[in-house]
Amino acid sequence: MQAASRRRHDVDWLRVLAVLLVFVTHSAQIFSPIDDWHIQNPEPSWALGQFTVFMGPWLMPLFMLLAGQSAWFALRRRDSGRFLRERTFKLLIPLVAGTLLVVPPQIYLRRVSRGEFEGNFLEFYPHFFDGIFPAGNFSYGHLWFLAYLFSYALAGLPVFHLLKRPRGRRFLRAMSRVVDWPGGILWLFLPLALGQILLRPHFPQTTGAVVGDWATHFWFFPIYILGFAIMLEPRLGQAVDRDWRTALFPGVLTSLGLWLFAWPGEVYERIPVDPSLWHVIFWTGFMLASWSWIVFFVGAARAYLSFSSPFLEYWGDRVYPFYVFHQTVIVIVAYWVVQGPGVVGVKFLLILTGSLVGTLLVLEVLGRIPHLRGLFGLRRVRPPEEANSDSPD
Repeated sequence: MQAASRRRHDVDWLRVLAVLLVFVTHSAQIFSPIDDWHIQNPEPSWALGQFTVFMGPWLMPLFMLLAGQSAWFALRRRDSGRFLRERTFKLLIPLVAGTLLVVPPQIYLRRVSRGEFEGNFLEFYPHFFDGIFPAGNFSYGHLWFLAYLFSYALAGLPVFHLLKRPRGRRFLRAMSRVVDWPGGILWLFLPLALGQILLRPHFPQTTGAVVGDWATHFWFFPIYILGFAIMLEPRLGQAVDRDWRTALFPGVLTSLGLWLFAWPGEVYERIPVDPSLWHVIFWTGFMLASWSWIVFFVGAARAYLSFSSPFLEYWGDRVYPFYVFHQTVIVIVAYWVVQGPGVVGVKFLLILTGSLVGTLLVLEVLGRIPHLRGLFGLRRVRPPEEANSDSPD
């Protein structure tokens, strides 16, 4: 296990790789027969749809765990006031700026591609404020992630302080004893499963709305807190180091089950929402998949990614603004690609390549305008010893 230090390369690697996987997943949704994404290719792809099914249980929750770890780094050298000020500048300001400037082109091209609007973007922009998406147009789109993180920073701060006090440390040590046997860390999925079993009948959809998405919050927020706890209590980290290979078996098994479930199509219509045995089985398996893959990837990173590289250094300052801009660039590129001829594989590669290059070009231009850097999440240049300590994600 890599000892806690000023720079945790495994955390950096996971953050970069996870954002790139989000990029690939959003590109795949264009071809998925499961998702109603902004831009849809006329010819769907079962394989790319199943790829998005695999990512669904664990990719965004992994970000929440990494955000909890980042909060631990930040609070080692910051008081509560500075922590909240930094989260405001790094999460709330990019959320507002991104909602007003980055997300509208996505909604515009969605409406145009579906014949729901005629005219140019400047003519559409006033209509962006007409109603709430999907019935209306106003949305923060993929930036829901920033809204959730800001809310979790506010709600999590008193929990973090409690965990650092003697009573909280005793609680974490007791938790460590509970998961101290081989495979014990995996049993932490049970509270997550219980939350979904109890709440999904009342809140069946993951809406992206901070107020009202309570089932999703009971999934994401505990994982956010666990990210902090794993860094605070060494025995929890040791349990991850011990059990991450074991987590691969339930991860693969539950993902195979989800693939079989998704095979006939109409996935969202068949997800159980009424209390039943099938409802209990589905959400238990889904949460086991979520937590198993998180443990696997976090443990693998701690074991094998405790090093830096030019690739990691390049992405370190770009990964957050890349997330802010990537989906809009994907939508723009996909809007033109799906209208042309070509097989799914070629179109998918064109969208991946064009969107990657386009997003990085946006960041290069943005990085040369000092007053816009902080508006969209580009950080100031910092000495290496500050790494991990104030990352917003």
